[in-house]
Amino acid sequence: MVSEDIRARVTSYIRHQAQKPNGELVALIDESQQRLLGVLASVDDATSRRAPAGDGEWCLRDLVRHVIDAEDLVVALIAATQRGEAPARRGGIGSMIDDDGRPWAALLDDLRATNARMLDATRGLPAAAPDGAAKHPFFGELDCREWAAFQRVHDADHIQHAQRILDSVRGA
Repeated sequence: MVSEDIRARVTSYIRHQAQKPNGELVALIDESQQRLLGVLASVDDATSRRAPAGDGEWCLRDLVRHVIDAEDLVVALIAATQRGEAPARRGGIGSMIDDDGRPWAALLDDLRATNARMLDATRGLPAAAPDGAAKHPFFGELDCREWAAFQRVHDADHIQHAQRILDSVRGA
């Protein structure tokens, strides 16, 4: 799914960003969160439910439900690895919270709340990561600071994904 060259470059990027002071790391994550919210902000409820043509394609609601689930998992991974503990495993690639039918605006509010938890977890990181890591399926063992830096990569991927969905459902 991911070539070895891309895997190595992204892992190097994550490790480099993880070395930055907390304030800089928070700013990087906040910027990517705001960019994703910017793509999603103009979407109405009906558009959020439209999926591109093709079997199994996600609509924007699916994408946001996934981002919320994955970001909450990253917050939990940060907390566990920061304490030197093995994190509880849940979800997996492509996992998402259940769709309870709430309006799109409420789902975006949930995303904003999750984003705030992520930023709080990043602000509270130790200057040097303690022993303890959790395995990412593509990027290997990541410590608490690296998991925070990973969030920017995850957001960047889903900014592009959201734009592709929008382009498809709006007929661009």
